[in-house]
Amino acid sequence: MTNFTRECILFFTEVWYTYFGFTTAHIRILMNNLISIERLIKNAKKKGIDFGKGDPYNRLRYYTKMGWLPHTVRKKDKKGDVKGHYPAWALDHLILIEELKEKGLSNEEIAKRLSAKNKLVNFFDLLKDTNTRNLVLSYIAFGMIVIIFLTEMGLLKIGKTKDILFNPSITSVTAQILDSGNAFIPTNTDSVFIKTSFINRNMKVNVTFNQDYYPATRYWIEEIKDYEGFIIKLDSPVENNPDFNWWVTN
Repeated sequence: MTNFTRECILFFTEVWYTYFGFTTAHIRILMNNLISIERLIKNAKKKGIDFGKGDPYNRLRYYTKMGWLPHTVRKKDKKGDVKGHYPAWALDHLILIEELKEKGLSNEEIAKRLSAKNKLVNFFDLLKDTNTRNLVLSYIAFGMIVIIFLTEMGLLKIGKTKDILFNPSITSVTAQILDSGNAFIPTNTDSVFIKTSFINRNMKVNVTFNQDYYPATRYWIEEIKDYEGFIIKLDSPVENNPDFNWWVTN
């Protein structure tokens, strides 16, 4: 074992015990950054959200039912009364929902946008928790120790071999292929447009049919639209949806 490897193991071992000073840790829902329903509605109105003539509570219940807002958490307020609370970031969600609705997005499109935002918010919320953050750091440290150990024992090889790294023929062929795919010519038609943004008029399109394209006898690339795609044309409409492989090279 080299001195460098030994020092790395000692360092990451120290990190392990420094940050992983507990025996078990569980990812938990953060309870420190919640906002009451009343406060959420009040802050939303300050931000310009119009709940209309209806009850704002019903609007929030509807959004929760749709999955656009999380379920409330029952918690005692300052007066000791048990009331429903939302995460503080629910206000940002409300603002985003109203913006998306004003743009005319469908419920399905709004749900997709919010789902992506929820995953990001939940991830950062988890990292705010000290135990969770320490657990992540400990796993990273332990993982690096394992990688160093396996590399030192010759059980794990990191990086490309010299043959692949310095073989000019393999590197050049791989670099030339910019995009590829599979498609077919629809029955009773003699052309099809292939979408690809990795193409312009200076590039070459290669096509190979996997089956007979009777009664046509030949085919060619009729047009290349820069960064949009290309049209493959046959001299006669086909009868049986012949499929083909294509690839673009520089």
